[in-house]
Amino acid sequence: MMKLRYPLMMAAAGLTFAGGISGASEANVGQVIDGAGKIFANDHGMVVRKVLKAGENIERHNHEGEEIFFAVMSGAITVTLNDHEQHELKAGDVLRFNGKNFISAKANSDTVVVVNLFKE
Repeated sequence: MMKLRYPLMMAAAGLTFAGGISGASEANVGQVIDGAGKIFANDHGMVVRKVLKAGENIERHNHEGEEIFFAVMSGAITVTLNDHEQHELKAGDVLRFNGKNFISAKANSDTVVVVNLFKE
């Protein structure tokens, strides 16, 4: 039994060791982004991170020519579309709508949202 276990352990250690060496020399490919505001933009769209205190508003506006994905990361927020359609959103919810529609919102608690805007 010792003969079988030893080659398996050496093979596993060799795989781990080889993977560890190649991984150690590579630079990180991910980037952690904190803060608020526009965190990414290119010709296809942009990503905006909004950090709102309880009671804070997003004033009525629209994004003609874009498709919107409004994702609540933490907290709770009431979103109003076109001055009459209300959506009560909580952490984990995503509201999708066409940017020709007008949006306004009010944070019900301290809230973080990430808004993805894609060109149509």
